Amino acid sequence: MSDPNTLPTPPWWNSRESRHAARDEERRQRRQQRAEERAARHGKQPGLPSHEPVTPESVADAALHVIDAAGLDGLTVRALAQELGVGTMTLYWYVKNKDEVLDLVSDRLLAGVSFPPSEQDWRVSARQGAIAVRAALLRHANAVQVLVNRGSFGPNGLRMLEESLAVFRAAGFDDNDAADAYFTISNFVTGFCTFETASPGRAGHPGMDMRSYGQVLRQYIESLPADRFPNLHAAAPRIFSASLNERFEFGVDCLIAGFEARLRAAKTASSSSQS
Repeated sequence: MSDPNTLPTPPWWNSRESRHAARDEERRQRRQQRAEERAARHGKQPGLPSHEPVTPESVADAALHVIDAAGLDGLTVRALAQELGVGTMTLYWYVKNKDEVLDLVSDRLLAGVSFPPSEQDWRVSARQGAIAVRAALLRHANAVQVLVNRGSFGPNGLRMLEESLAVFRAAGFDDNDAADAYFTISNFVTGFCTFETASPGRAGHPGMDMRSYGQVLRQYIESLPADRFPNLHAAAPRIFSASLNERFEFGVDCLIAGFEARLRAAKTASSSSQS
């Protein structure tokens, strides 16, 4: 009987796992033999290979380190192999191609992130969960687009999905609305992070940081005729004074308020149909 607490291994890793064990042991023995031969030639004590065992987690962590330092375009098989301390061809024993690496990276971004338990107020859980996911993504800003493009259905992604659905279902949302609420808030978080981590290389200001770019925009808007753009002039102070944290939390709060209104309407309709 399988352990109910054990998650299925992602298919991109599980499909090779059975034959990897035997190959890993064979390679370990060959590396040990070569190390002993080198030690004998140089009069040193034999030792184990310098790199750590290669695991899905270590591949993802190494890839994230490369992406953090060199951007997504800097993630190559050669760069990843060097980060792991293995040969390029050796790396292909562990991952089939770059797509598999990106799948591992996408899931690894969500490691350690949890929606708070569904026992507390669901609105608090949803809000805290959204904030936690954003914080996790911003720790690896260069990799946000990986999650946006590929999604995550590895162990961490599945756990996040299960926890968030539990929050909404425990609140009383039916199965369809619980799923839609999850994807709505998930899309808002990843979309906001995409905007937040994008380079504002627009209007002839490539490489400018968001704060400086905002100042340029504000100066431009304030130069516009107020009689033609009265609403823009009225809103300009808030447009350029609110922090990204404030904007993000405002958006999350609005989404949750909308979910709450929908839940209330559904309960009212259910009560009316039963009376």
